[in-house]
Amino acid sequence: MYLRRQVVLGIIAVQLVTLAIGAAVLVYNARGAVRLEIASGAQSARALVIATLGSALQDTAPDKVLTHLADMLVAPRHVELTLIDARLGVLPLTRPSGAELPDPPPDWFRQLVTPTLREIRIPVQVNGTLYGYVLMNTSPEDEIAEVWQDVSSLFWLVALTGMLSALMLGILVQIALRPLDDLRRALRQLRDGDLTPRLGHRGSADLVPILAGFDALSESLQRAEVERAQLNRRIVELGDAERRAIAMELHDEFGPCLFGLRVKASAIGRKARAGGDTPLAEEADIILSIVAQIQASNTRLLTTLRPMAIGQLPLLDALHDLFQAFRKTHPALDWCIDMPGGLPPTPEVLDLTVYRFFQEGTTNALRHGNAQRIAIRLELDNRDLEPMLRLELEDDGVGMPNCRIEGRGLTSMRDRIGAVGGQLAITGTRDGGTRLSARLPLSQTDVTPLTLELAS
Repeated sequence: MYLRRQVVLGIIAVQLVTLAIGAAVLVYNARGAVRLEIASGAQSARALVIATLGSALQDTAPDKVLTHLADMLVAPRHVELTLIDARLGVLPLTRPSGAELPDPPPDWFRQLVTPTLREIRIPVQVNGTLYGYVLMNTSPEDEIAEVWQDVSSLFWLVALTGMLSALMLGILVQIALRPLDDLRRALRQLRDGDLTPRLGHRGSADLVPILAGFDALSESLQRAEVERAQLNRRIVELGDAERRAIAMELHDEFGPCLFGLRVKASAIGRKARAGGDTPLAEEADIILSIVAQIQASNTRLLTTLRPMAIGQLPLLDALHDLFQAFRKTHPALDWCIDMPGGLPPTPEVLDLTVYRFFQEGTTNALRHGNAQRIAIRLELDNRDLEPMLRLELEDDGVGMPNCRIEGRGLTSMRDRIGAVGGQLAITGTRDGGTRLSARLPLSQTDVTPLTLELAS
């Protein structure tokens, strides 16, 4: 559970406990107040009845005293008076007029605060003759109703105050803990690879060290990522320079030697045939065949190490030559190539990265995908602050398995694209094929140029 909810629920629990204790105290005090008020009312009513009865006996005949009392007495609060005449029975008593009774309380409250009811009987007896009784029964209903009004008003006042305090504390806690929400979002961005979020020094004094620590961590990670990217770029350029050096050695040293060997073997074959030495001529032909195989292997090795078009032709021309070679070897396929008419000058490391992307992707589609259609797209995107090259290669083949393990080709492609600041995505298509897409920054100004001498 979030800390904000814990704090708010804790505050609400404290308010509810306080409210329950306050309600219990109110009920307990209300019960005592009702008991005291009823006892006081009963004593006052008894004194009033005795005084009125004594005065009536002095002025009225004993047999008419109760009738006279019925006209004189008015039922007091909290007491019910009943006049019982020995001859006439129960006599009606004058009731106070204009008294507005309060709303009755609920039964549970009445049961909690109602005291023990009492009955007082005052006999009317003169010279041993009993003329009747005056019955007094305590009646706490009106007092309970008044107490209920006071208790309910105070209860709702306390409840409203508790709700307002809980609401205010909840708002204050939410404001105080808002930087933690920002911290959680920033951590999610870090997890997703975005190292740019900063929180600054805001919030309470308790959270400032945590937020400052996060900013320091993100800055350190960003610097480390920049250094790692620069190191990867240097590794890529060093590797390219090393491959270029090896290719130059094979081309400049190994190639002429093979050419000279071919020339010598041809000369030996011609002389052997001219002199009628057939076995020697056959041996010379075998040497020529071996030299041809070595030259073909050397050509493939040179192309693998470094495409000859890179560095000699513009990027678009090198790509046209690449796709033209694929079309010649696979004429039955449906090729859909979409490239712009021109591109601004691009660095060699970017040219080689784009070339390798399309070369490796097309080779995989032909070798593993069993594709019948290959769509290739290259475009320049100027919508962002930094111009980007968008690469896409899509086939309609069998696709890639869900639990795939990337081979060395895709891993090398991903590392190379990441080294120049790009991103690679491998997804499936609606018809079950595979789509490779990449975004490469056109500017490579932060890539340190490495010369062939440094690579050597």
